[in-house]
Amino acid sequence: MLRRMRCYYILVHGKLDWQGVPRGDEVSQPLGFFCHRYVLASNNSDAAEKAFRRVRANLGDWIGEGGPTLDLDAEEIAEAPIYKLLLPENRAHAFYAEE
Repeated sequence: MLRRMRCYYILVHGKLDWQGVPRGDEVSQPLGFFCHRYVLASNNSDAAEKAFRRVRANLGDWIGEGGPTLDLDAEEIAEAPIYKLLLPENRAHAFYAEE
């Protein structure tokens, strides 16, 4: 059985938990962020998992040992035009400090 691959747009919401992480002087500790990713996947859940892996890889060591814990959620998943995969990946995150 062949799976049809599609381009998906995923709006990712990341929640950060800073418990146990010492607060330094002039160091921002945001509560969370939003970002988006375009991925090639066969269904919504596969698309969300691929987007989550990319977000975690982009944050890298910042979320590793001694950093905050990270909980990711797909706020929106939608099919997108395939040409979106050809655009340079936007790795920006919109962080927020208050809910």
